[in-house]
Amino acid sequence: MNEVELLRQLARGNEDAFRAVYDCYQGSIYRFVLHMSGNRSTAEEVTQEVFMQLISNIKGYDPAKGPLAAYLFGMARNLTRRSLRQLPREEELAEDDALAPASELDLLAELSQLDLLEHLKKAVLALPGPYREVVVLCDLEEMSYPAAAEVLQCSSGTVASRLHRARAMLKTKLSTRMKSEGCAR
Repeated sequence: MNEVELLRQLARGNEDAFRAVYDCYQGSIYRFVLHMSGNRSTAEEVTQEVFMQLISNIKGYDPAKGPLAAYLFGMARNLTRRSLRQLPREEELAEDDALAPASELDLLAELSQLDLLEHLKKAVLALPGPYREVVVLCDLEEMSYPAAAEVLQCSSGTVASRLHRARAMLKTKLSTRMKSEGCAR
């Protein structure tokens, strides 16, 4: 069933249509919000709210304006921003969302890897919103520049420019952090 027919069925209250849309987009919306907020409960709440808004206002989506994915990510983006304005910054960064080590063969290497991932996570969360958004969409969610441009409602060139600047900022933040830790050790 194509997306337009799926949305027609969803507007009629078809639970299978909702399940199909939810199954298709829930994971990527959750990951996007998690990367943008750094907080699992925020990611869960915003993801749930995105789908609640879709159900309650299915007519708010206009296929002529772009794909459903862009509409859902746009809602997630706005809801995340609203949520972050209400959440103290310390609370965002306090939650540990790192993955558990895959193996216990080399504990020191795993700890170093987890430490590096934590530094990267904090550096991404410290980026200004527009730069964090392009890193999350293009680098973490592996969206193309045109797809990210639709979500962010800007040009592909703007996405490319922001991503280039964001990567430079991350490189500076991480290299400064590593140098200061190298001196401290």
